[in-house]
Amino acid sequence: MLRSISTVAAAVAVLGLSALPAYASPTTAHATKGSFSVPAANSHIKAWGSYDKINAHRVKVTICVKESGASSWVGAEAFAYTAGYKAHVAIAGVVGPNTPGHQSCGTTNLLDTAHLKVFTFIGNNGKIVKKSSLKTIY
Repeated sequence: MLRSISTVAAAVAVLGLSALPAYASPTTAHATKGSFSVPAANSHIKAWGSYDKINAHRVKVTICVKESGASSWVGAEAFAYTAGYKAHVAIAGVVGPNTPGHQSCGTTNLLDTAHLKVFTFIGNNGKIVKKSSLKTIY
């Protein structure tokens, strides 16, 4: 009798572990905190950021950019995607022209973020004229 109860309890425990929701799956999990660098669109741009998982559905993301030359507008942008890669939300830091040494940061809480990708850009006359490669953070 005791053996059958412990067998049933073990079976229920295994079944409960296999019934986790999709967002809790080990294949989509990522670290709870981290920092990252962002690829530069040119040698006058330095960009970096961080993320902090607040709970199962919310991640705080900060992204910063610094201009060291006299480029046009420069920026760094982070895109958050759902598990199905639907673009969810973006956050950016942007620095205006002729402001070498200045930096800008953007911070927000992103919901249902399964993937985070970042890049830098150069803008001129209201258009993005150059982008760096897209980097996957998680």
